[in-house]
Amino acid sequence: MSELEKRMRRSSFTPTLLALVLLPATAWANAGTPLIWASILHLLFGNALIGVFEGFLLHGVFKIPKSKTIPLLIAANYASAWVGGLLVTRYFASLADLTIENIQWSFWCFVLIAFVLTLLIELPFFRFALRNAERPWRQSMIATVAIHSISYALLLSWYWNASGTSMLTRMDVVAPESLAIPEPYALYYISRDGKQVLRANLANAGSTEVIADVEAHDQHDRLFVRPGDDSGFDLFLLQDAYDQASTRESRILANFSERAPIDLRMRAGGSIKPSGTASNMGYTPVIAMESDWKYYTGFWAIEGIRGENQKTGEKLRYSLETPFASWRMRNATHIAGDLVVLQLGEDQICLMHPPSHRIALIARGKGPIVAEPRSAEK
Repeated sequence: MSELEKRMRRSSFTPTLLALVLLPATAWANAGTPLIWASILHLLFGNALIGVFEGFLLHGVFKIPKSKTIPLLIAANYASAWVGGLLVTRYFASLADLTIENIQWSFWCFVLIAFVLTLLIELPFFRFALRNAERPWRQSMIATVAIHSISYALLLSWYWNASGTSMLTRMDVVAPESLAIPEPYALYYISRDGKQVLRANLANAGSTEVIADVEAHDQHDRLFVRPGDDSGFDLFLLQDAYDQASTRESRILANFSERAPIDLRMRAGGSIKPSGTASNMGYTPVIAMESDWKYYTGFWAIEGIRGENQKTGEKLRYSLETPFASWRMRNATHIAGDLVVLQLGEDQICLMHPPSHRIALIARGKGPIVAEPRSAEK
């Protein structure tokens, strides 16, 4: 084999590796989500490929043998991914109170923190590789920043393509009052500490009143309704909702509304047991006049909420699933004006108008129920 052929084979090796790294297979969504698989592949195999790529770059610039640069930078990438990556996505992200109101700038802050942390963790590896260079610390810092500016951009592209980012890129976060609510509704939900059931006027959710003192500390606990007497509905609390075998329900209010969202699986008969927040998804119940829009919430965070206009055929979907924040949509109710009230993540209660790409944070809590107040209360 000629020297030219050898060089051509070597030159085709790196692009092949990069193609494997940069093309997450969205077809695997049935066995998870693209982001889950992207993370697994990165942590298990991707670091080796990135280490090979960076090792070739370091070899090409400083003429250090590949037999030294490649193993060293493979080890550096595994160290930064497992230590730095998990530290940022698990520890730092858990410290921040992330909401739709701060997620955009917080996301890029986390990207920057992860990049700086990667540089700090991998700098000693570069310093060891360049220990015989003139002014090794200076050369090491320059090489670390320069090479990672390339590889980190590729890695960011890998995760961005595998993430659900439509809430970041296509949805506007607005003030609640900018979303006009055409009919009166009452919002009921469990407080963040799980100790109270609160009620508010949906148009002014910041002003609340305590309906009941409770002990609802499980993240899957929620409110639900059952048909009551006199064509009305009763409001219930579902507790210990994660373990269906030990769930308990208690009535909070009797005959509290003439129009309230009831679980699809409970419509056939009032004795059917409700499910907790984790499973309260799928078709979004409607307590509004007839609408052309139908909304659905998916199981995975990347499935988010999707809508379909039955008249025009228009379809839409919004979701957020990133390494730093992954929010599932649950406990949704479709109200007048094609608005949706839902729980985003663990404790964000949001008002959303999907057709106009707008969303507002209206309360912090869980397990929300939206209902029309009784005629005497309107």
